[in-house]
Amino acid sequence: MAAMLAGVALLLIGVPAAQASPCKNGPTKKAFAALGDNAQYSLVPGGSFESGASGWSLTGASVVAGNERWKVGSSTDAKSLSISSTGRAVSGTVCVGSEHPTFRFFARRLNGSWGVLDVNLRWSDDGGTHETTVGSISGADLAWHPSTSFNLAQVLGIWNADQAVQTQFVFEPEDAGGAWAIDDVYVDPFTKG
Repeated sequence: MAAMLAGVALLLIGVPAAQASPCKNGPTKKAFAALGDNAQYSLVPGGSFESGASGWSLTGASVVAGNERWKVGSSTDAKSLSISSTGRAVSGTVCVGSEHPTFRFFARRLNGSWGVLDVNLRWSDDGGTHETTVGSISGADLAWHPSTSFNLAQVLGIWNADQAVQTQFVFEPEDAGGAWAIDDVYVDPFTKG
């Protein structure tokens, strides 16, 4: 009996306590593996734009034909979201916790001789609604490009495993800088090693 208890104790020493995530953001896949990023990602609701832009708030933006060339969602994907030079696209709400450190997407400038697409996070707390710029995309040509990994948890001040913030992604071209298209918006749901 003592030997059995000692064996069970040894097994339990090597097993860390499971932490429940405050966020449940859907199935994951290695969406950016073809680009050397092997992290697991969850598609932001409506973020492929293949069935329209359900859950997104659009001003001067619409779903159009044309998909990023890597087709990370599916080989049959054929749509993206076009945002006019004075438009704005706001995703539906996504739960972000410490286990959601980044998000990525694809973008391309559609016209204009220069242009910058600003990327913001919007969230609410007792102090009201806030919007913070997390980065920008600039396009020297009109080709599709993957974005860098934009930071989430640190920007939102999420440091503990039990914290979560409901946030939205806001995509907005700088005024008169040209129209943009975005596609395949994904959030990384796992903590980086």
